[in-house]
Amino acid sequence: NILSTDLEYEFEVTGDIDLVANFTTINSCYVTAGVNPKDAGEITGAGAYEMNETVVLKAKTNDGYEFINWTENGSIVSEETEYSFVITSDKNLVANFKPLAYKVTATIAPDNAGTLSGIGDYLYGDKVTLSATANEGYRFVNWTENGETVSTSTKYTFTITRDISLVANFVLMDYDVAISVNPKNAGEVEGAGNYYHGEKVTLKAL
Repeated sequence: NILSTDLEYEFEVTGDIDLVANFTTINSCYVTAGVNPKDAGEITGAGAYEMNETVVLKAKTNDGYEFINWTENGSIVSEETEYSFVITSDKNLVANFKPLAYKVTATIAPDNAGTLSGIGDYLYGDKVTLSATANEGYRFVNWTENGETVSTSTKYTFTITRDISLVANFVLMDYDVAISVNPKNAGEVEGAGNYYHGEKVTLKAL
């Protein structure tokens, strides 16, 4: 007769009693595995296994991440992407990854035409915002990478997935110098035309 299915059985004794603790053989164990952070990689090998069977878990890294280790209940059990063990109980493992670091560099063309902000080190998937400010006498034109225009805005925002090197292009501002004669036909003048910022202009009245 079954008296209890609990591991602990409590009763009031009233006489001699002969009990039997019954056990059953565990035929299957289950392996579950998660990825941290989400979408950083993929796992193969999780599922149901026979007792004492060898389990082989494999972690595949997605773009922008690198594998760190396998953990069980927060404790490291392996630092190899392929983790094998003989299973004797249910297992719940986590494959841990970390995002790769990338560099954002940028130069100014021509030199001293402006200032930049936002360059530095970033992690895969970070949002990067580069800002270009023109110095006096210059005007911002565009951002280029390998000679190709990627933005014409002074603020360029993108998601980083690799090292990137950009050029912030500026041009020296130019101005028109116009001359008139008063009264009309009273004389002639020279020196009118287009000049770049900072260029010296000489006007002559003839």
